[in-house]
Amino acid sequence: MGAEILGIHGIGQQRKSPNSLQESWKFAAQQGVIASNREAKLRSMEVAYYATLFRKGNGRLGREGAIDADAPFSADEQRFFEEVFEDDLIPGTDIRDVQAQVLGLVAIPSNVARFLVAVDRKFGRNAGKYLLFVLRQVYQYLTNEDLSSAIRQKVAESASSATNVILGHSLGSVVLYDMLLRGDLSTKEGCDPKRLAIITFGSPLAWPTIRRMLGHGSHLQDTGCEWSNIFDPQDAITGGVALDGPRTANISVKNGLRDPHAAVNYLRQSVVGNLLL
Repeated sequence: MGAEILGIHGIGQQRKSPNSLQESWKFAAQQGVIASNREAKLRSMEVAYYATLFRKGNGRLGREGAIDADAPFSADEQRFFEEVFEDDLIPGTDIRDVQAQVLGLVAIPSNVARFLVAVDRKFGRNAGKYLLFVLRQVYQYLTNEDLSSAIRQKVAESASSATNVILGHSLGSVVLYDMLLRGDLSTKEGCDPKRLAIITFGSPLAWPTIRRMLGHGSHLQDTGCEWSNIFDPQDAITGGVALDGPRTANISVKNGLRDPHAAVNYLRQSVVGNLLL
């Protein structure tokens, strides 16, 4: 029959097996449910796994499928990052007085490197490198149609007639939003977006450049779903800000300073557990 809750993971999961990733999500989500209601149990849950698709890269993917932060930028990728920091999403990231060599990423164009150093100043050490890592995989999804189509297919195959909640973390939230607007999930019985609740967390959809490159408009569109977006103001991937989409309820959480972007840190929050009851 399929699971009632479907998760869509984010970047950098190539070293985990589908089972280990799913179990870590289920364990963290159960913690969130217990934190919200000690008497409740997590409903059936599955995580759509697509990480292995990033192993078939174009030379900028590492042996484990992760993007090498020191790999050369193409001209188009450089323009993407320049547009991202020109979005001016994050207050306090003025790059004019930043020395590019501080970051130590020699293959990155100097203006991009300066922006990432400014992100470090705002969110803490290594936040800029992590933002770079995440956005390079998001860029792959946005520009490689073969890859993005295969990811959407993997997710669509995981949805079932029982699915009534879909969770999207990081890049997974971009995939989810894209699929809803494409109608890729409405073809399955029970997955009509008007009857589906969606939860995003650690989402980079706040960046206007990402929304524009998806091809659905520069502003977030109405998916027809009840949309709950969970974000940590210290999570650099989100820009530390809420989403401004229709029917979108934003909830701010604190995941701690060690890894505010981690999926399991979001899932174990009581506010997420309450949404999964």
